[in-house]
Amino acid sequence: MLMWSAAAAVTCAAVGLSGSIAANATTTKIAPAAHAATTPQGGGEKQKFIPFPRLDATNIVTNFTFAAGATTIAPTATRTFTGSARRGNVFVNDGNSWVNVTPVFGTGYYYDIALAASPSTAVPAGAAGIAFPATGAAAGQVRVTVRRADGAILRSDCTVSSLSGAGTIGAFQPLTTANCTAPQTL
Repeated sequence: MLMWSAAAAVTCAAVGLSGSIAANATTTKIAPAAHAATTPQGGGEKQKFIPFPRLDATNIVTNFTFAAGATTIAPTATRTFTGSARRGNVFVNDGNSWVNVTPVFGTGYYYDIALAASPSTAVPAGAAGIAFPATGAAAGQVRVTVRRADGAILRSDCTVSSLSGAGTIGAFQPLTTANCTAPQTL
């Protein structure tokens, strides 16, 4: 006990305790306070699965030139789109801002996302009669594919280019839910 008291006195001196603080420093050992036994959080219970936010990105041709009846397009500008599925919602960044596209897919908890260029078989939005015949050239649309918590996989194509002039030049237009197709279940 003497050894422990000496150690307490040395400790008080070593850390610079003085005055009333040093006087109140106990030199006797006391038993630790009794605490009720508790189970750590999650101990013994089945661990809950918490999905981490999912991210994806793709590069989309948003500005391009073509001529009516042409079989190729010439990209003049591209833009990277980034998607995130977090806390049940789906967001896509078009390079300007994040857009919540969850309303396109309806009620549900979404936790996965994939972005890709939509297969372009026709020029999107307002270009009647002008098509890319069997070129497979993707331009002007981003395909958003999501997974809902019940396992359903849905996709929608969103137009991100508009046509101007005689229908030969595509120009970037900001992503909006109004420019997305009705979702299709895969």
